[in-house]
Amino acid sequence: MTEYTDISEVSKGLFVFIPGLPPRALKTQAPWKTLVDRLRTELEPTWRVEVFEHELTATSREDLDDVVRRLAAQMRDWTGELSTDIEPPDGIIIAGHSFGGILARAAYLLDATAPDATNTDRDEHPWTGLLKRIVLLGSPNSGYRTDARKTPLRWRLAYALATPFFDFTFEKVMAGGYWITDLRLRWLEAFRSATDRPRVIQILGTSDPLVTHADVIDQKFMPHTKVYEIPNADHRGLIEVDAAPDPNRRYRQLKDAILGRPDETFDDELTRKSGPTAFILHGIRASALGTWVEDLGADFAAASGHADDEETLVINPDTGYFSALEFALPGTRRRKVHEFLRLYGEAYATRDPEQFVFAGHSNGTYMMAQSLDRVPAMRFKRIYLAGTVLPRRYEWQRVFENEQIGHRGDAGWQAGEVRIDRATRDVPVGILCSWLRGLGSADVGTAGVDGFENISGRAIDQHRRVPGGHGAALKSPEQLREIAGYLARDSVAVDRASRRASSAPTTAASSSSAPATATAPLGMPPAAVPAAAPGAEKSGPGWGERLFNGVSRFVGLRPVAWALLLGLGALAATGLVKLGRAKGAKVAVGTGAAAGIGFWALLRSI
Repeated sequence: MTEYTDISEVSKGLFVFIPGLPPRALKTQAPWKTLVDRLRTELEPTWRVEVFEHELTATSREDLDDVVRRLAAQMRDWTGELSTDIEPPDGIIIAGHSFGGILARAAYLLDATAPDATNTDRDEHPWTGLLKRIVLLGSPNSGYRTDARKTPLRWRLAYALATPFFDFTFEKVMAGGYWITDLRLRWLEAFRSATDRPRVIQILGTSDPLVTHADVIDQKFMPHTKVYEIPNADHRGLIEVDAAPDPNRRYRQLKDAILGRPDETFDDELTRKSGPTAFILHGIRASALGTWVEDLGADFAAASGHADDEETLVINPDTGYFSALEFALPGTRRRKVHEFLRLYGEAYATRDPEQFVFAGHSNGTYMMAQSLDRVPAMRFKRIYLAGTVLPRRYEWQRVFENEQIGHRGDAGWQAGEVRIDRATRDVPVGILCSWLRGLGSADVGTAGVDGFENISGRAIDQHRRVPGGHGAALKSPEQLREIAGYLARDSVAVDRASRRASSAPTTAASSSSAPATATAPLGMPPAAVPAAAPGAEKSGPGWGERLFNGVSRFVGLRPVAWALLLGLGALAATGLVKLGRAKGAKVAVGTGAAAGIGFWALLRSI
């Protein structure tokens, strides 16, 4: 336990208030004005009180990173870093309501030395070292939930209908959003890795349906934090003291929570669990492969061999049935990512992220890659992919350089491993993804059949080629146990020759014509590997596989892909024309062309 730091010891302080997103229209004064004015009266002249008005609304489209930079720059100015006519304070308190609390956290992390790969060479700004308290009034750690009571209807409608086409402020701060998840992970890591962080105060209203205890659960797994509950206060009532039955009492409650009490104590112990955690994501049709997700999870738990005081956790969300048509629409397939990010954030708060591993099939591999691309703070110790729908030129090099694959140990950062099992006749990858690639979808491709390019020098093993279709690598119990063993084993030195062999770039031609060879799982000496991994192909491709590879490359040609799309559109239009008892080939062809152009515009704009 640590005790409260008395702010009366501050001789020249700075108090900064950051409001949340405003209601649609303010016909009277801002709801926070009375609270801030009363604090100003009590704090001055020892403390200077400032308000950062970001002027954002829920449907603003300004880049949040730009807003955070504006706030951080304003903090530097208010603390005398940018000019000599302002005397620097010797103590700072930042209080943010709702969305304002999210901005406060982001600005602090921007200017403080954060323990991630992107900030190691940047010095912290002086104001972050003077910060005594970060006060979050009704501000969610993980973002706002669309299913929370009193979430504005216009937020829900816009999130459901418009966000595939536009980037709104509230989308970025919704639970599972890329931006808010990255902030959450960096926030947790910053407070776990240092002892000189400011105190974090979470203030909740007991009648607030928008932000509840479940939305600030992170404080249970962070040092230097405390939660205050304000009786009978709703979300707006946390700042609108005049609306309370007893305004003076409400103000005193808020003032003591914001400025601190002499009897205040903080628990500095970390309580997160240390066992291994496996994330297993199924593809667009998990039911077609039986119970492989559950079976792999059970095999992983059995193979992890954790200590008595550790607990293995398997996270395998059911993202529901996902048709090929839904997968073809970028906006639809990207929506599935947010539930995965929400679960990852919860696990990151409660468990040791150095022991996170991932296994995914089909669209599950897409969700993982999108998350790594958009959430730089996400990482896994080890990754397994089967039937991957990723493009051949996916930037594994950047992901490794960002230290997103591996773990931190006593010896510092240790790079991790990636294993990809490819099927020889994978229709969803070889045909559908090749066709979508030809239409211009850059985030999908045929790596699940042809392999990845540009992986030289990295611990990426993609030489296993399993005879069969989309789920061939996951069908037998022997295969699942071997995959579980790969995911669960501890990091060991990789044989240099084996690593060089597994890292060699594979071209489409070589993957379709060269005989497959069994390679040792990374970390296993070559002498220990059997003649072939379970289910792996032992002979060269037959005529059926060569034909399949040829068709795959053919439908991926841009003219062919567009001809197929326009042909499908023309067929659909012809059917509509006949259905409407209309005549004339011109109408059918014109309607088909219009349908094709419209579908292309949809693919490119989402």
